[in-house]
Amino acid sequence: MNIRVCFSKYDRLRFLGHLDVMRYFQHAIARSGIPIAYSQGFHPHMIMSFAQPLALSMTSDGEYFDCELSASEISEQDICESLQNTMCDGFFIRSVTALPEREPNTRKQTGMSQIAGAMYLCEPLPGCEATLLDAITKFAECDSFCIEKKAKNGTRTVDVRAGIHAIGVASSDSDGALQYLVDDHIFDTPSDLVSGWGRERSEHAFHSEYTPRFLIAVDAGSENNISVELIASSLRQIASQLTGTTLPERCMSSHRMELYRISEGHMISLSKV
Repeated sequence: MNIRVCFSKYDRLRFLGHLDVMRYFQHAIARSGIPIAYSQGFHPHMIMSFAQPLALSMTSDGEYFDCELSASEISEQDICESLQNTMCDGFFIRSVTALPEREPNTRKQTGMSQIAGAMYLCEPLPGCEATLLDAITKFAECDSFCIEKKAKNGTRTVDVRAGIHAIGVASSDSDGALQYLVDDHIFDTPSDLVSGWGRERSEHAFHSEYTPRFLIAVDAGSENNISVELIASSLRQIASQLTGTTLPERCMSSHRMELYRISEGHMISLSKV
């Protein structure tokens, strides 16, 4: 039996690195008594596969890992409750979903190999609100926006705007009404974008009262990965061109809402199997 676990990472644990998160869940699964399967050989290890690593200091309500169990009699609800009982403050198990059995002679599809998109909730830091909102509006109007991305073997030019599929700006009042600046309908809309903005899907995101926020849906696959850092760099360049203002390198906080895979030409949540 193979399962997919969705969890939140927030509060002080946002400073916990990806390898430490992996080790934590290995110990948590051992404490929970869940019958996880182990690899064969001289050094057996738990059969687990984590999805895309989260940047340090970023919170999230859409983190995933797949694992294989050695028994199939246990229910998804029991697994979820057993895992949650071992969690410390800063981790929350959102859901556990049984994965369909793999067809014979087909390649194993893990969450990591399926990731094609991500949704982020961003909030300008104090002093950057007006400049960043002007920059995000101008960014939405661009057909393309290229910047240099550093890589291990040098630098390459990336069209950041081409990897953006939706941008929504939420008002700073209590209802947080969402205005779409961009939406090419690759993500399931309006349902996924609205649920992504919903308070219940951003309960662990930092938020200052009366501060506007914006929602961004982006490519996040292995071939084209638009990170929050690339988006922030683009907005800083646009702000400099518009007003001559030099924004600090850390001008906004970011919260990952969800990870997506492609199905029939649309981005759907990894939890929908």
